[in-house]
Amino acid sequence: MERCEPRILLTAWYVSTTGSDGNSGTLAAPLATIQHAADLARAGDTVFIRGGVYHETVTPARSGAAGAPITFTSYNNEGVKIDGADPVTGWSNYAGSIYSAAQPWDLGVGFNQVFVDGQMVNEARWPNTSLDVSHPVWTWDSSATAVISSTGLSTATFKVPGLNDPAGTWVGAVLHFSAGANWVAQTAAVTASSPGSLTVSYSQLTSYEVPRSGDRIYLTGKFKNLDAAGEWYRDPTSGSLYLWTPAGDNPASHTIEAKARQYAFNLSGRSNIVVQGLAIFASTINTDANSSGILLDHLSAQYVSHDTGTSTDNLNPWGAAYHPHTTGIILNGTHNTLQYSTIAFSSGDGVFLGGAANTVQDCVIHDVAYEGGDEAGVTTLGSGENVLYNTVYNAGRSGIVIRNTTASNILHNVVHDVGQQMTDLGAIYTWGTEGLGTEIAYNVCYNVRTGGFGGAGVYLDNSSQHYIVDHNVTWNVDFGLKMNPPCWNDTILNNTFMGVTYGLQSSGNQEMTGSVFFNNIFSSGVMFGPGAVQTNNLFSNVDPLFVNPSTHTFQLQATSPAINKGRVLARYTNGYLGSAPDIGAYEYGVTAFTAGAPPLPPPVVSAPPPGATKRNLRVPINPQSKDIGGLTPFAGPGIRFTNQSSWAGYRNVDFGTSIRHITATFSHLGSAVQTMQLRRDSSTGRAIANLLIPAATSASSTATVTANFSGLTGVHGIYLVLTDFHGGVELDSFVFA
Repeated sequence: MERCEPRILLTAWYVSTTGSDGNSGTLAAPLATIQHAADLARAGDTVFIRGGVYHETVTPARSGAAGAPITFTSYNNEGVKIDGADPVTGWSNYAGSIYSAAQPWDLGVGFNQVFVDGQMVNEARWPNTSLDVSHPVWTWDSSATAVISSTGLSTATFKVPGLNDPAGTWVGAVLHFSAGANWVAQTAAVTASSPGSLTVSYSQLTSYEVPRSGDRIYLTGKFKNLDAAGEWYRDPTSGSLYLWTPAGDNPASHTIEAKARQYAFNLSGRSNIVVQGLAIFASTINTDANSSGILLDHLSAQYVSHDTGTSTDNLNPWGAAYHPHTTGIILNGTHNTLQYSTIAFSSGDGVFLGGAANTVQDCVIHDVAYEGGDEAGVTTLGSGENVLYNTVYNAGRSGIVIRNTTASNILHNVVHDVGQQMTDLGAIYTWGTEGLGTEIAYNVCYNVRTGGFGGAGVYLDNSSQHYIVDHNVTWNVDFGLKMNPPCWNDTILNNTFMGVTYGLQSSGNQEMTGSVFFNNIFSSGVMFGPGAVQTNNLFSNVDPLFVNPSTHTFQLQATSPAINKGRVLARYTNGYLGSAPDIGAYEYGVTAFTAGAPPLPPPVVSAPPPGATKRNLRVPINPQSKDIGGLTPFAGPGIRFTNQSSWAGYRNVDFGTSIRHITATFSHLGSAVQTMQLRRDSSTGRAIANLLIPAATSASSTATVTANFSGLTGVHGIYLVLTDFHGGVELDSFVFA
C-alpha cells in the first residue's frame, strides 16, 4: 500500500565559538551561543553546532512539532561539549602544595564540584580517599547512641577513635553516615564535638536505620580536612577556593573548573526536541511533566549530577509514596527517549524516568549513586516505561530501580558490580509496588555481593505484586531472586538463578499467595512461601549440566536433565525445540538471547545543505528493498507466510524520530492465534513489537492488527517474522505512524 511522502523544508542555524550573536546564523556567519539559536529556531529547524566548548544552559524558546522537531546537533560530527563548569584562574600559593583563587559563584553545600583536567577531585574530607568515586574510604564509629524524636530532628553521638581534636573543632562540619542496616547514606550537621566524639542532629528514617556501633562515617565542610593531594575546600565567607592538585603542583599548569550550572539543556515544558551527538559535562538535561517527544541520542555525558547529601539523599524512600528524583538525565513527561549514549558519574541517578511511556535504551551507565542514596543507574516512577538493552555497572546501591511503576518493560539489560556501598538491594529492584504486568526479562545480573541483608540479582521487595520475571540469568550474587513478603501474584518463569547463598530467598512469613514458579533453575537454597505454586523447576540437588559455569556460560549441554522438561507457557516458551520447552533461561539449540548495550552505531543526522528535505515514514508493501526468507512465497497482492519463522524484510527505512505505531492487515488466517514479530535490522534481530493475529472464524476472515513500539529512530531494516505458526497467514498491507 503506497503512501505519500510529505516533505518539510528544514531551516539550518549555525553556531560557532568564533561567531557572534549579531550574525545571521549561516555557516559563513555563525552565531556565538547555542541559546541564541534556540531563541530563533522553530519547528523543523536544525541548529548545527561547530566544534568547541560552550559554557551555557540551553532553554529552547519553543517546541518543535510532531514529525518536525527542533534539532540540536554537532556539525559534521565535530566535537562539541556543553560544559556546566566554569574555569577558575588567578592561582597563588597559600601554603605548601595548597593554592587559592577566587570562585565567586556558589551552588551551595553539597552541590559544589571541582575538576582538574576534566576529572572530579574530592571535597576535603576525613578520612582521605582516592579519586575512585565508586569505592570511597569511610571510617567506622566504635559505638553510637541516638535519642529519637517523633516530632523533629533526632540526635546521635558517634564515638570515633582517632579523631582526637579539641572540643568544638568539628562544629558546623557535615557528617556523612550510613546508620543501622546500612540501606542508604545520610548527612547531618555536627552540633557538638569533643576528642573522639561527634554529636549531630539528623532525620530518623526507619527503625532499621537507627545509629549503632559500626556505622560508616566521613566528614566534610572544614578547611582542616584539606590535607592531601586531590582535595579542595571553598570558604563560603570569602569565596576563595583552595586546591591541592593530584600532582601537588601549581593549578595554573592545569585546567581547573568549578561547577556553575545544573543543566546543559532545560527542556521543561518543551516537546519534539532532538539533542544529538554532543558531549555533556558537569551538567544534565531536564524535562518536566509537560515535555513529550524528546529524543536524546548519541550523547556522552559525564558528571551529570552532584548532590552530596542535601535534598535527594535525605528523603525517606520507604516513607514517601512518590517523589520525583532530581539527579541524572531526567525524562519526565511522555514518549521521551534516551538512546545510544554513555552516562558516567552521578552522585544520584544516571537516568530518571517519570511520567509515562519514556524509554532509555542501548546506553552504558556507570559510576552512579556514589553518595549511597536511594538512586540507581536507572530509576523509574511512572507507567509504560521502557528500560531496554542497557549496561549498568558501578552503583552505590541498586542498578535499576522500578518503584511505583506500572505496565513497564525492563528487558535485555546487563547489570553488574552494584551495591558497592549499601546493602539490602538488587541489580534490579522494586519495593511496595503494584506492577500491573511489568515484565523483567532477558536480563543478565552478576557481581552483587553485600553485607547485612545481602544483594540480589532480581529483588521484589515487600508488596511487589503482578510482576512477570522471565528468562533472567544471575551469578555471583548473594541471592538469585529475593521476594520479601507479601509478594502476591508474581509470575516467575524460565530463569537461571545462580545465587551464592540462595537461588530464591525471602524473609518473615514468606507470603507468596498467587505467585507461580515454572521452568526455573535454582542454585543453592530456595524459600517458597505459603500459597506459591511451583512445578517443572530444577534445584541444586540436580546438576543442570551447563556448558561451562566457570566462564558463566549457562546454556545447556546436549545431555542436560533440563532439556524438554519444562512446561509449555504461551508466549514465554514460544519457539522451543523438541517435545517440550527446556528449563532455565536458555533453550538448547536456539541462539542465546542478547543483553546489554551494543556497540554504538554512528548518529543518523549529518549536516545537510540549506534547503535539504526530510521524509516522514511511509512504507509500501512491495518496495524494491524487500528481502524474503524462510520459504515465504508471494500469493496475490500480499505475502504468504507458510512456515514457522518465515519472514519478510525491508532495508533502509527512515523512521525519523516519531514513529511509534504499526497497523497491519492480514487474510488467510490460521487455525489459532499466531504471533508476528517486528524485528529491527535483521530477521534474527531485536523484537520491538508483537502483532497478535487472531484465528480464522471463516474461510474469508481478515484481521487488522495494531501494535505500539518505542525507540526506533533513524534508518533501519525492518523484518516481520512469523514466530507462532498455526497454518500461516497472508500479510496484505502495513503502515507505520
